[in-house]
Amino acid sequence: MENTLDKCNTYFEGIVFSGIGEGGFYVSIYTKKFREKLNIEPYPGTLNIRLRDDQVELFNECLSNLNLIYIEPPAIPNAKLAAVYAYPIELYLNPHITAFIIKPAITIYKNDVIEILSPTYLRKALNLSDGSILKFKLPPHHPHPTFP
Repeated sequence: MENTLDKCNTYFEGIVFSGIGEGGFYVSIYTKKFREKLNIEPYPGTLNIRLRDDQVELFNECLSNLNLIYIEPPAIPNAKLAAVYAYPIELYLNPHITAFIIKPAITIYKNDVIEILSPTYLRKALNLSDGSILKFKLPPHHPHPTFP
């Protein structure tokens, strides 16, 4: 029987859709943090993907087994910002494009939606529009780091 880690070594896929337009706003607020933690100059927005129904549970299980990149919220007076967790991914259409799944600690989306951050405008670079299918792969599993 195939274990979860073997099952995680696959391409997941989802459908591109337009969000509510807040991605660019939040990316601009977190840009300095993304530069520091991810070593990228992010495109000012995220690419939204709704996962295939039959992959949601496995995807979230696989994600929980990965080392996350913790990004603390910027200190802005009177702003209620939350941490963001990032995970590198490989894009099927072009594995040379740097991309990360970002999971804000506070989000309006259910667990079937992922947001992808990249220094590249992914819609243009990969010729994507609403309804396009995007395939991606999570990095190989590594044991979780020990936190003090």
